[in-house]
Amino acid sequence: MLSRTAFVVLLMVAASASAQQEPSPRTQAEPQALRIDRELSARSELNLEEGQNRLLMLSEDIGRVAVANPNVADLKVVTPRQLLLTAKSAGDTDLTLWDKANKPLVVTLHVTRNLDALRAQIRKLFPNEDIHLSSAGDLVVLSGTVSDVRIPERVAEVARLHSKEVANLLQVKGDQQVQLEVHFAEVSRSALREMGVNWFDKSRTGIRVGGIAGPSTPPGAFVNSGINNSIPGAGVLSPTGQPPDLQAPQFSDAFSLFFSQNFSGFPVSVMLSLLESHGLAHVLAEPKLVTLSGQQAKFLAGGEIPIPITGGLGQVNVIWKKFGILLSFVPTVIGADTIHLKMSTEVSQIDPTLSVTIAGSTVPGFSTRRSQTTVRLGDGQSFAIAGLLSERTRSQVDRIPLLGSLPILGALFRSTSYRRDETELLVVVTAHLARPLAPKEAPPLPGSSIRPPGDLELFLLGWQQDPSSPGASGGSGSDVAEVSPSGPYGFAP
Repeated sequence: MLSRTAFVVLLMVAASASAQQEPSPRTQAEPQALRIDRELSARSELNLEEGQNRLLMLSEDIGRVAVANPNVADLKVVTPRQLLLTAKSAGDTDLTLWDKANKPLVVTLHVTRNLDALRAQIRKLFPNEDIHLSSAGDLVVLSGTVSDVRIPERVAEVARLHSKEVANLLQVKGDQQVQLEVHFAEVSRSALREMGVNWFDKSRTGIRVGGIAGPSTPPGAFVNSGINNSIPGAGVLSPTGQPPDLQAPQFSDAFSLFFSQNFSGFPVSVMLSLLESHGLAHVLAEPKLVTLSGQQAKFLAGGEIPIPITGGLGQVNVIWKKFGILLSFVPTVIGADTIHLKMSTEVSQIDPTLSVTIAGSTVPGFSTRRSQTTVRLGDGQSFAIAGLLSERTRSQVDRIPLLGSLPILGALFRSTSYRRDETELLVVVTAHLARPLAPKEAPPLPGSSIRPPGDLELFLLGWQQDPSSPGASGGSGSDVAEVSPSGPYGFAP
């Protein structure tokens, strides 16, 4: 009985000691958390188009492979060191390869649209152009350089047959700045001949008058009178025997030969108008202008004149009319040295003979020569875009019936005017592919070397520039030096 009690006591002591040695649940160490030691990114990239295959040759035997998106690409193991990659649809995915030692390799694959058909079509249509195609999703990107400004839009039209979204990044190579020269030359000649006779008779006592006045001379128009005795010795006929008055000439711009004499009992005056005129006018204009291909350029050397216009309720409005030398053109470089040119030129000047009077206001008239056309020419070539040869003859004979038809004496009873006008006009355009100049290549400006004279040279010697100016010889203004264009055309070398 005692031995059993002792055994129970020993078990309780052992259990107590064991409980003291075991730590409590709170003091036990927590298990270690899972973490990523390193992250493997793609070591290389592949680019394929839809439907293309690529055989991958590996340096080591492959253990296993995986494709992130099977809808984009398919990967098949041909041999332990050969993989067949097939692009199925446009998109991006990752390929992961493991070798026998489970070392991974990650490859990024980009699959784009298949543009083989479009490339073949563009290569066939534009064989000599450097055109590159690429895609980004549904977008087709055109890049490269072409020789004609019309080609980029034509290539884009072909690309739109394969894709609705097209980015056209094609550039046109070569010089895209155009300098246009316009040579406008006009020569006008005119010839005018006029002859008319007015004669007047007045009795000695002044109770009888008679005479003949031309159609442009009113019967009461005289060059003198008793109040205004503008010609010495010619006035109102008096008993002292002065000659009679002189009638006004038939033509205001003609030479007048007049005669007034008091013959015994027959005082008479005669006014003979004679004119022979020859005119010559030469107009030469050579405007030059530079602009980019496809951009409009305008040039005006002249001015603007106000033209009154009567509006409602008696209001007068003013519009401005341009006159002078006007040039407007739009060049398009369509090849290495071919220029498509759409242009309009105008040379106008105020012509007082064409003026009209409206509501008390005189509106001036304009003499205008205008041309508008579209041409195509090469670099440095010239084209005569407009020309005119005009000849006008106008003859007018006013005479008294029967008397004016007499062979010789009939000249006293008629008025004759004959006018002939000839005009020759030619407009020539020249186009150049221009390039900018370096600062050292720029020519000097006209008059940049002229220095003003001092007080001694200006007031005492009459010089208009300093004699030390390049090219100056002193003296009158005709010796003023001029800096002429140094290039083969204008100031462009």
